[in-house]
Amino acid sequence: MDDAHYLIEYRFQGSLKYDIRSMINHLQKRFHLPSDKEFPHITLAGGFTTNNEKQLLKDFDSICSKTPLSKFTIDGFGYFENKTGVIFINIKPSENLKIFRWTVAQTISRYCKLREFDYKPDFKFHATLLMNLNDYDFSKIKKYIDTVTEPQYEQILIRVTILKNSRILCEYDFLQRRLLNRTEALSERELTKTFHLLKEFFRGNYDPNVGSAPKKIIKQESWLSKIPFIGKLFSGR
Repeated sequence: MDDAHYLIEYRFQGSLKYDIRSMINHLQKRFHLPSDKEFPHITLAGGFTTNNEKQLLKDFDSICSKTPLSKFTIDGFGYFENKTGVIFINIKPSENLKIFRWTVAQTISRYCKLREFDYKPDFKFHATLLMNLNDYDFSKIKKYIDTVTEPQYEQILIRVTILKNSRILCEYDFLQRRLLNRTEALSERELTKTFHLLKEFFRGNYDPNVGSAPKKIIKQESWLSKIPFIGKLFSGR
């Protein structure tokens, strides 16, 4: 029997998910491209295969539980000219997020067959808008995005998801500090709990980093209480 296919990713939440989806729809309509229903996300590892799902979940839970609440910045558009027509949103990760991604990749590489770029510490964080563009469309869209206002946001890594054969297997929730099964990951009630805890964190009434390491990185990321877009985050899933 073939090994299952997995992907570890951050799936955008709140109104930003719809903003990115709108960007994709706009580009598809403007340049007469076929539409797709891809969930806006940032790939953190994979796709990859393994026949040891039990160990994967154990390691994923363990690494996440030791990872402080992290942030990243959306900073304009980008493109891969040496790949098959990819247009993306550029992601600038915090040091916490860089460490998290590399720790996951190094740990699961013992029993997972990863993609070539997952074995390298120098990883290009991005959120794909369009891919597999022919040279003509790629050239037109590249020229177009150079003329429009570039997206600028700060975001918090609220959850990280493992997909199995393109379906959610589980999610780690960094506010609830626990691994959610598929039903819980898809639950609006659970997401409401998460957002409530995030609000309490901003108010100074709750610290999801208690027991997380390293402490000095948490201290460096005191930006969390100052992020201005918190209202956007809570306006929808």
